[in-house]
Amino acid sequence: MFTRFFSVFSKFKALKTHGRLLWHAFRHAETPRWIKGFMLAVVAYLFSPIDLVPDFLVLLGITDDLVVISGAMWFLGKVIPDNVRRSLPEQPDSLPLRTRRHSRLLKTLGIVLLLGVLLASLVNHPGVQSWLSAI
Repeated sequence: MFTRFFSVFSKFKALKTHGRLLWHAFRHAETPRWIKGFMLAVVAYLFSPIDLVPDFLVLLGITDDLVVISGAMWFLGKVIPDNVRRSLPEQPDSLPLRTRRHSRLLKTLGIVLLLGVLLASLVNHPGVQSWLSAI
């Protein structure tokens, strides 16, 4: 029954690995400035109220953001220099126990912050606001 979710879990793991690579590349000194600027522009687009498809179209508005983010992550994965890619540190599982605990705490904090941002964006949606005002 749960085997159908294994492909989804592997995609989340790949997303985590790709995100680690992009974060490492952003902080690395040998990454070209135009790549770092492109990364910042993608993050600005994500939080910008101006979209290709307006967010009041519930499913299409979110889907357009997902398509832009995934396309940008794919492009950035292709243009990151090889020396930056090779200098990525090892996985957190091989780190000392104290560092793993710190990593687990940061992961929990990140999940809580992500859920807070999603809840805030849902509450600010015009359809939800009109529904809440009717209550």
